[in-house]
Amino acid sequence: MGFFSGVIVAVTTAVAGVMKGLAVAGLALQGLKSLAAPLLELGKELGLIESETDVEDLGDKAIQSDLKPDDFDCYEEYLKAVEDYKLDPEKSKLSTEEKKIQKGIELTVGVMIDKYQEFSMGEFINMIGHNQSFFTESKMGELAIVIKTDGQSISDILHYVDGTEKNSTKIQGTVDTLLEIEKNTNPGLSDKEAFKNVMELRQ
Repeated sequence: MGFFSGVIVAVTTAVAGVMKGLAVAGLALQGLKSLAAPLLELGKELGLIESETDVEDLGDKAIQSDLKPDDFDCYEEYLKAVEDYKLDPEKSKLSTEEKKIQKGIELTVGVMIDKYQEFSMGEFINMIGHNQSFFTESKMGELAIVIKTDGQSISDILHYVDGTEKNSTKIQGTVDTLLEIEKNTNPGLSDKEAFKNVMELRQ
């Protein structure tokens, strides 16, 4: 159990860092919903979150159940237990919509970090949160296909966007990937417009 508890501690620490980096605690309701939408969709498309899960209900269940990640061998088991919890409508009234969505985002972030620990998933999620004009909810299906095909793409896209990747071959490969995502999601865009959008992502 020591090994598993160490992994869980690492995940929950990473989650706290992401939540702070995205300033989740200070977001108003609409900002929380805007942030939650692509993250939850990515979690669903990666097969980590049930397709019918609602972020507010997920957070509500986590709050009501009082389950803790370190009671489980992995974050995915914790999430599943929370998803299976039956809500008490009366207790639901005790928490604000904001608190429920904040908690739902926390679990969504946690299960993705847990799954892709060997890659920079925490930083990747932070990057999505700060680039929501490009990483929209509608792009998450295409992005998930790329990630499931090669987890290394998480780091490749992150390092393209944050400007730390200097290898021209890797940069071109990531640009091609992002262009494909952009064109598949927005088929009406011209190649020039799609290229401009991908170029503007790089910091």
